[in-house]
Amino acid sequence: PWKLPSTMVKDLVAYAVARLNIKRTTAINQNVCPRVLFTGIKVNYKKELTLAFGDYCEVYDGTDNTSASRSIPCIALYPNNNSTGSWNFMNLQTKQRVRRSQWKLMVTTELIIDVMNFFEDKRRPAVPLEQEAVEPQVEPTAVIPEVVQEQVADNSQQEDATENLEEQMPDLIDHTPDENSDSEDENSDSEEEEEQPEQEQGIASRTRRRTGTQVNPPERYTLASVKLNKKKETGERKAAIDQADKDELELLFVQLRGLLPRFKEELNGEKAFNSHMFTVEKFLASGVHDKFKSRLVFDGSEQDPELFPDRSSPTAALHSLMACLALASANGMTRIGKIDVKGAFIQTEMEGPPIYVKISPETTRLIVELLPGVKQYVTPEGILYCQLLKALYGCVQASKLWYNKLTKFLRTLGYDASPTDPCIMRKIVDDKIYLLVIYVDDILVLAEESEIERIRDAFIQAFQWITMEVNDSHSYLGMQIIMKKGFAVIDMSHFIERLLDSSGETNLRKFMSPAGKDIFSVQDKATLLPEPERKMFHTSVAKLLYLSKRSRPDILTAVGFLCTRVTRATVQDRLKLRRVLGYLKRTKQKTLHLKIGDFCQLQANVDAAFASHPDAKSQSGLAIFMGKALLFAASRKQKCVSKSPTDSELIALSDNIQFIELFAEFIAFITNTDIQSPMIFEDCTAVITLVTEGGGVMRTKHLRVRMELCKQALREGKVKIQYVNTKQMIADGLTKALEGEDFIVFAEHLLGTSLA
Repeated sequence: PWKLPSTMVKDLVAYAVARLNIKRTTAINQNVCPRVLFTGIKVNYKKELTLAFGDYCEVYDGTDNTSASRSIPCIALYPNNNSTGSWNFMNLQTKQRVRRSQWKLMVTTELIIDVMNFFEDKRRPAVPLEQEAVEPQVEPTAVIPEVVQEQVADNSQQEDATENLEEQMPDLIDHTPDENSDSEDENSDSEEEEEQPEQEQGIASRTRRRTGTQVNPPERYTLASVKLNKKKETGERKAAIDQADKDELELLFVQLRGLLPRFKEELNGEKAFNSHMFTVEKFLASGVHDKFKSRLVFDGSEQDPELFPDRSSPTAALHSLMACLALASANGMTRIGKIDVKGAFIQTEMEGPPIYVKISPETTRLIVELLPGVKQYVTPEGILYCQLLKALYGCVQASKLWYNKLTKFLRTLGYDASPTDPCIMRKIVDDKIYLLVIYVDDILVLAEESEIERIRDAFIQAFQWITMEVNDSHSYLGMQIIMKKGFAVIDMSHFIERLLDSSGETNLRKFMSPAGKDIFSVQDKATLLPEPERKMFHTSVAKLLYLSKRSRPDILTAVGFLCTRVTRATVQDRLKLRRVLGYLKRTKQKTLHLKIGDFCQLQANVDAAFASHPDAKSQSGLAIFMGKALLFAASRKQKCVSKSPTDSELIALSDNIQFIELFAEFIAFITNTDIQSPMIFEDCTAVITLVTEGGGVMRTKHLRVRMELCKQALREGKVKIQYVNTKQMIADGLTKALEGEDFIVFAEHLLGTSLA
């Protein structure tokens, strides 16, 4: 209904090509369109065909929790041919192209038609691209460090070279609230910060799914860092916190040049995302104060995650770390290195279109005090707008960008990533094997001191701002790792002391074992805990789970059950929790010892307890050893009901057999040898017969599939299976509660204390 602007002809061509490529042609024999054949991505027809070129849409543009509009008026251009089904749009306010995956198709009104008919009236005459002189925009002189001024000039040249479709046009939607939204939003953030209660103590833990988005557990579940309320601090602590704030801002603006101040007008209507400055007090695993650390964080919740489909980054699995430590100690390494890259994310260059951030008046005052030249960029409301040159913490794509940069750098040093755990990297020099364990910006270096020094020099040259320790004892991921001759020790005794102090439980009786025979029993009529006590119960159980997965596998069975009770905890459950805490009170000095010994075959103990839960489901247990070192343990409730003990044992075996195979591949990688097939110990002869010879009673389809899966692994030699009687089955204690001498033997096997 409107005249096509000449600058949109190429968009119409892109739209036409996109439409042609989703139709099957006679030139292809397969029943697939050219786009799918070329990209391998299935066409999202629901999003692809609901729009056409030139349609008027309201496009979602995020929210800053003000009364400002959450959408912008746009004209649809062409689909992006990606897995999210996003489209390219023309922003009618700024005349710039934007990519979005959320929109609402609207009726094209006379107002929109008039705007498009006069689209090019204000444009300068077109100049052929090869003749156009790109002159850098002259920035006002800022009395800030020279490196920042150089970056200003560089970016202004890039801005002129990019296509700017139109000068600022009058708003089609009333955005009057925006005039004051900046100051109101920032002031409201400041008020909320004052009113927030002091956060519960927790351990800063970065967890992840192997595939998918990064997952961050609540901080209250940890004890390695504590978020601070700055307004309550005084004296030396207040001075140290203020210095931490200044150090962070100097790092961002001067040392790493991660933020570039911008005038608000330079944003050309682009959204500026909120930010927040906070400080945490960090502790070592021994409980000793480490430092105050401030961080300026980008509000990534305002970003559209569908624009970043590949944003996940892995971290090293705990069992991979245990295997590397056990191997390093067996090879005689008693001193290892730990690297912490200071401001890892903000040492990583941003990719894609410019992203802007606005900084609150309170933080802006600190910046101006530190860098007076920035004052000219501050708005009357006290807001400072900046362009992200580096990946600020909080950006949804930051962790992926950092992981890609780090691993690319490490490959130049001769390290290769494991196919089964990409955060374990290996380097082979003659007959020596060096290993790196990557957990975001904390890298553990398991190598000789000459190689550690070489890595240190390379990191300093590449990242400049790092800290590195070389010692026989390190605080890493909340654990105190101690390297001794022939074995490694994982000590979390201080964590246990803090856990007991913060549990809210008093007059704890000391127990010889963490659970009684009734651990899986549930009394339907038991009194529910009041909500404050239930929350305390939940917090204590989460901390116990954190502990059991790292250094105290002897409490896994009890903790695994308590995890299923956190949302409906009863007085009975609290008694079970008190027993676990009482056992830890008695044994808080126990540690995990990783000692391989002379026998280096991977061994897996798999067991099941039939119908041990009130809903008749069974409990599975798995313990994987390399030699005599426990590398992985699990105690899980099975997801389906089985009809017999044999079925429950078969389910336990089939659930874990592929993980055992992958673990064997990982061990072969870090040892650079063709290790023996892992040995699976099983105490049910009926299951051994089923997976080696077949037969037995007729079973349902899903059980037959499980049986054939195990048979195939055995037939191909990927694993071996051997009978062991129940008394020798180490995983027996992971399926039921043991007491007395049986539990003592079980705990010593898991912790390796009788072998150290």
